[in-house]
Amino acid sequence: MEALPSEPLTLQFPDWQRAFEAAMRETDPATLAARLKAAKLAIFSRLKTKAECPPGFLERIALNDAIHLLRVLRSEGEPNTY
Repeated sequence: MEALPSEPLTLQFPDWQRAFEAAMRETDPATLAARLKAAKLAIFSRLKTKAECPPGFLERIALNDAIHLLRVLRSEGEPNTY
């Protein structure tokens, strides 16, 4: 059964995924930059703690995917300089 859009998401890695999901769902260009920055900080904060509690295989894949998607979002939000 699929989750309805109004239902809260069950996040596997909530420490950084909340900020990432907020950035992915942001539709207001005025707030997108702040959401992207918050997501980036949350992700890299998680990567810094890997010495104490390293991410498992699935979390590493999720972190890599999230970093890639944030880069895509950031590049799409930048004005074209032709």
